[in-house]
Amino acid sequence: MRIVALLLLMASLLCKGGEMRTFTDVEGRKITAELTEARADSVSIRRKDGRKFELEMAKLSADDQKYARDWIAKRDAEAAAKKRAVDIPAKLLAYCQAKMDQQVGNGECWTLADEAFKACGLKRPGNHLRVWGRLVNYKKEPVQAGDIVEFRSAKFSDGSYTGPEHTAVITKPGKRGKFILAEQNWSGIKKVHEREMDPGNLTAGELMIYRPE
Repeated sequence: MRIVALLLLMASLLCKGGEMRTFTDVEGRKITAELTEARADSVSIRRKDGRKFELEMAKLSADDQKYARDWIAKRDAEAAAKKRAVDIPAKLLAYCQAKMDQQVGNGECWTLADEAFKACGLKRPGNHLRVWGRLVNYKKEPVQAGDIVEFRSAKFSDGSYTGPEHTAVITKPGKRGKFILAEQNWSGIKKVHEREMDPGNLTAGELMIYRPE
């Protein structure tokens, strides 16, 4: 009996879809089902037995109409967030690539990231000029094109080092934790160029990576 009960429980979990809800129409009729799609004038629902129904939005109770509208808002917000997560790095990368071998603004390192932000219509999450978005734990989370790197008096085992502050944009994740940077005002070069760096070679100072959102 325990085996049968376990099998029935597993089957119910496998068949379980989204949130089941008891929908009520303006005449008081009820149906328990999962909302699978919602539009301005109608909703699609699916019962546990798999049967599907189309209901007019106007014929649902006020609570169910609000539930459907909230569902639409959440779906659209998630879709917009996913699109933004793809569009932002693509735009930042395109900007940097378009500026290769050119001087952006006054040629300072920070100016490249700032002008890229302006060109892409982005805003910082706060008032700090060197905080560009969500702080990424690059030791645990993969970096991606469009991430912005801030160095603070950084020194590396290959002998290279930055000043008190240096800014660069990641254009490509490299192999074995390395990545490719687009930057200017590095080694006296005030034009945008790329170089590979390994954060694992950091011996002193700080290195922060921000993900614009």
